Amino acid sequence: MVSSVLLLQFSAACAQESLSYAQAFLNHSASMLLIDPDTGAILDANKAAQAFYGYDRATLRNMAIQDINQLTPDQVKAERQLAKSENRNYFIFRHKRADGSVRSVEVHSTPVNYRGEPALLSIVHDISADVDRQEQLWHYKNRLEEMVDRKSAELASAYRASNQWMLALIVTLGVSLVAVFFLLLERGAAHRKLRSSELRLREIIFGTNVGTWERNVQTGEAIYNDRWADIVGYSLEELEPVTPATWERLAHPDDVKKSRMKLEEVFSGQKEAYDCEIRMRHKDGNWVWVLDRGRVVEWTGDGKALRMSGTHSDITRLKQTEEKVRRLAMTDYLTGLSNRAHFSECLEDNVRIADREQRKFALMMLDLNTFKPVNDSHGHPVGDALLQSVAETIKRCTRDGDIVTRIGGDEFAVIIGDYCGEDDVVSCARRIYSEISKPTEIQSKSIQISVSIGISYFPDDADTAADLIKCADQAMYQAKKSGANVMTHKSFRMRVAS
Repeated sequence: MVSSVLLLQFSAACAQESLSYAQAFLNHSASMLLIDPDTGAILDANKAAQAFYGYDRATLRNMAIQDINQLTPDQVKAERQLAKSENRNYFIFRHKRADGSVRSVEVHSTPVNYRGEPALLSIVHDISADVDRQEQLWHYKNRLEEMVDRKSAELASAYRASNQWMLALIVTLGVSLVAVFFLLLERGAAHRKLRSSELRLREIIFGTNVGTWERNVQTGEAIYNDRWADIVGYSLEELEPVTPATWERLAHPDDVKKSRMKLEEVFSGQKEAYDCEIRMRHKDGNWVWVLDRGRVVEWTGDGKALRMSGTHSDITRLKQTEEKVRRLAMTDYLTGLSNRAHFSECLEDNVRIADREQRKFALMMLDLNTFKPVNDSHGHPVGDALLQSVAETIKRCTRDGDIVTRIGGDEFAVIIGDYCGEDDVVSCARRIYSEISKPTEIQSKSIQISVSIGISYFPDDADTAADLIKCADQAMYQAKKSGANVMTHKSFRMRVAS
């Protein structure tokens, strides 16, 4: 059934985009050979077959299938007869590769016309994952057949010597033949189960639209499917030769380091599975998010990771949605500024980083003095528009790296990092005061308000987030009370002391 699907895919590939038969044959992902049915000469081999057998195309075209198939002509004939008796359209052979290794393969052959002459299109599947079981079944069958031949010879000799042993030998022969019969049934069922599992796996991979990868941890050899490359906007041919270095070249450097750490946790046995979210550079230049997952499927005798398999899933939309949700959770709905929750998080981060790097930063707290009368007399729509105007004014007067927040109501805050001196911070505060105090037109109404600003510095005034807010608030209320409009906590302390 799997090869029927592959043949349909092969035919579809010829039809789509006006691909020639030769192009579809050469580029198909399944290993394919074109064979002369009379001589067994290999007429052509596609790229997948070249990779599987380890020979280049020219070498394979100078070989015959007999150079690869390790079964004797009699064994080949027996396998064909067995396939016919089991009503299956494939054959099980043993094919030798260029490196000397012998693989168990399942071969589906279909008559085709090649350059005006009859040929066999053979699709070759490597089923060596089941090789131990197949080998046991194969050798057991041969031993049983040898036993049958031996018993038959004994039967003939015994018949000439004495009729007394005839019945016993016939019974023995019958038992042997029954054993062979059930062995072949079991073998056929095992192959059908294996092919069914492979088909289900292919369908699952197709249905989930994930990229797949296999990697030899010791040698670095790797195999990737078409979807793996498609996620980053390429075809496999564009990336060849595809190795783990290809992955590292496309992945974000920070994520490569993170991935290596997580892989080491799996290789050392600390974790059973590898799971890592990484950014990969798409062909068009942007970053896409990929969920990279895998497990070690084979270990060496001394406990080292040998082979690993896994998947790549495109999670870019999920990450974009998460980022939108995060921004909504951290944004003031009215002004678009940072909200109280984000402010608290950023202030704690600034305290931690400034303490580690031994640097300073400033916190500015602002309160609109006459907002309530405006809101009461002109209504909430005007009040909301005024708050939005104030937010824009503060943003214009600060730098891109500063964090501007609406704390709530008519209260605002600004975290100013990396300033050159306290005079710069005070100048910024006075600029904000001056701009906010100017008359502004809101919904055809001329509005004028004022603002009180208090400033505290890390670590001079306080070394915790809570104490910085407390100091800035004290300075702000003192500015409001005294009419100074802008006051630092240092000035507040001096006033209190005097």
